[in-house]
Amino acid sequence: MEPDEGVVASAVELVAIEEAERLLAAGASVFTPGERAYAGRKADPARRLAARLAAKRAACRLLGEGIELADVEVVKGASGPPTLRFAPVARRRLAALGAERALLSLTHERTHAAAAVVLLRDR
Repeated sequence: MEPDEGVVASAVELVAIEEAERLLAAGASVFTPGERAYAGRKADPARRLAARLAAKRAACRLLGEGIELADVEVVKGASGPPTLRFAPVARRRLAALGAERALLSLTHERTHAAAAVVLLRDR
């Protein structure tokens, strides 16, 4: 990629659906109330949460040390694709990396979910 394309960094993460099921059963706090509520309205909440876990992990990997899963939230509006919402500490790291926004893609199938995160600077 050419530097002028606006891409600062990108990552892809794959998560087994059963991992999200274990986290749910254990009451782990890696998911925000909004993420739990969204998934709870679906017939397959563990798949939805596994995709969100993949997105959070990919974003944390890109943002670096000190950024926790709780600092990143996957938000799905009434229309349009899912997006990432960053806590203040994560927004500061995003800016320090020279990025201003992130693109997100989620997918899931029977046993696994995946997410791709791309950090972008505005041109």
